[in-house]
Amino acid sequence: MFVKRFYSECNDKVLINAQQASGFAKDIAGDFNPIHDPDAKRFCVPGDLLFALVLEKYGLSQTMCFAFSGMVGHGVNLNFPVTDAAEFEISDDSGKTYLKVQRSGTTVSDESLIEPFLLNYVAFSGPNFPRFGPSYG
Repeated sequence: MFVKRFYSECNDKVLINAQQASGFAKDIAGDFNPIHDPDAKRFCVPGDLLFALVLEKYGLSQTMCFAFSGMVGHGVNLNFPVTDAAEFEISDDSGKTYLKVQRSGTTVSDESLIEPFLLNYVAFSGPNFPRFGPSYG
């Protein structure tokens, strides 16, 4: 799936570097929020990328609820638990939770269905900070 180029995995941890996150924000989501710039003082991984990772790893369920509770910075090791549970959390090595997920109903894991859904979702969701010329509008 296209999301794989925007993170790496090591020892069952997901790591998103600033360049990968910024590339996803700008190239995939059309989101030019300055906090997604790799050199931003308060850099943050876009929530749409975390959303995409959840769908890539767990599939798309009929009903899903995402509750973001923190901003993921550069170099944070994220734990995506191996689970079929209806509720789970994405956290870091110190136990800080960044995202809580609830899901129910039928789940599909077919990338040919999930990928277009993701691309359409982030095309709608991402442009909160569209680019207007050389500066942010």
